[in-house]
Amino acid sequence: MKQFSINYIITLYLLIFSLSSIASILEAQISDDISKVKLDVRNDAIIGKNIAIKSKFFGLPVVEPSISAHPNNNNHLLAAAMIVTDINRPYASCRLSSFVSKDGGNNWSETAHNYWGYDPWVAILPSGNAALSWLGTPNSFRHSFPLKIFTSNNGGDTWSNNIQSFNGFGHGHDGTKLVGYKTSFYLTTVRFNGDMSADVVLYESKNNNVFKEVALIKGEGLRLNFCEPAILNNGTVVIPTLHNSSKIWVNLYNPKTRQLSGKKKVSKNPKVGRGYPRMVADVGLNSRFINRIYFVRAVASGTSSRGIWINYSKDNGETWTEEKRIDHFETDWLSKANVASVAINKDGVIGVSWVDSQHDKNQKAYDVYLAISKDGGESFQKPIRVTNVSSNPRTKKNGDVANKFIGGGHYLGLTAKANGSFQLIWSDSRDEVFQLQTCNVTIK
Repeated sequence: MKQFSINYIITLYLLIFSLSSIASILEAQISDDISKVKLDVRNDAIIGKNIAIKSKFFGLPVVEPSISAHPNNNNHLLAAAMIVTDINRPYASCRLSSFVSKDGGNNWSETAHNYWGYDPWVAILPSGNAALSWLGTPNSFRHSFPLKIFTSNNGGDTWSNNIQSFNGFGHGHDGTKLVGYKTSFYLTTVRFNGDMSADVVLYESKNNNVFKEVALIKGEGLRLNFCEPAILNNGTVVIPTLHNSSKIWVNLYNPKTRQLSGKKKVSKNPKVGRGYPRMVADVGLNSRFINRIYFVRAVASGTSSRGIWINYSKDNGETWTEEKRIDHFETDWLSKANVASVAINKDGVIGVSWVDSQHDKNQKAYDVYLAISKDGGESFQKPIRVTNVSSNPRTKKNGDVANKFIGGGHYLGLTAKANGSFQLIWSDSRDEVFQLQTCNVTIK
């Protein structure tokens, strides 16, 4: 009887385990079968010229650009990117440059910062104050990743010598995401602990003061991931956090009370895999969708891309829609969607850009695409090709950079100007080596 009971318990346990495994597999299969948003058959995006941004480091790959537009000045743009100085060691040879345009993106001036590491990000406030975040060290690459924050009082024309540094614990940090709204900057990053688990940290700078840590989402032994925060019209900061075996959620930070909310689930499907996810809030006073928050990501399952997915919240981050795909291509070719970006203009029009291979039947050459939504994410127009030349990143001049940054970086840049147009920045290989390109897109 005792032997029977033990065998019975073991059999029952194995049955429950098997059913649980089958359920997990079915859930994973279902989660890959994402329906698409409704198609808006209009074609309201007008693509401008592709303009090359020339670097002082001619012939070296320039990758991973971010961009910010002055909230009140259509002509003032600020960008930053990494210069790869050794194509055989791209993860250990990147230096920092920032770029400024005062004529709407036609001409650019470059500042070469003698800092080495990863992940540049920029933001400009209405006052013209600017910030630039970076992970790395001065003078040489040292495999050490303190968070560095550069500031400027003239929109990036020149930079202060007073550079803030946050060393963190153990390995340091991974990734920086910086946004500006009204008189404040907010920056998120992942900070490693001694056991290589990682927390998501929020830093704040108000009224041109130094950055201070104001909120912490603890990893509790896990390695968390993140993207940029979104700022609502009332100043609430929406902090996104991901874990690849769990889910995606946000915490809401109130800068007045300095309180952090509990978790608000965005999705139980934590898939990303093709660059950083992105988040933005609609704060346009002319928008019908003010304070709607959008979460966008290029998704992969193993080596297969699954397109561009979007979730959004209509109630200040409390609840979120199920994810849907927005990439309505006419071809039936496989998705190669990579490095998505999202921005919202003053009228509530959503722009989502990404890199894909839908213009090349062999799917070896890549292009940048943009899709827009005029109804708060309910429907999207067909993607429009932004690049006027397709390019294959696997060139001799790119070397191993093509393996590490197949889409031109782990993120690319998209921002909305004061006049409602979108400005894109990306890196492609039309000249056999990764170089920055920019383009302005107007909306009918």
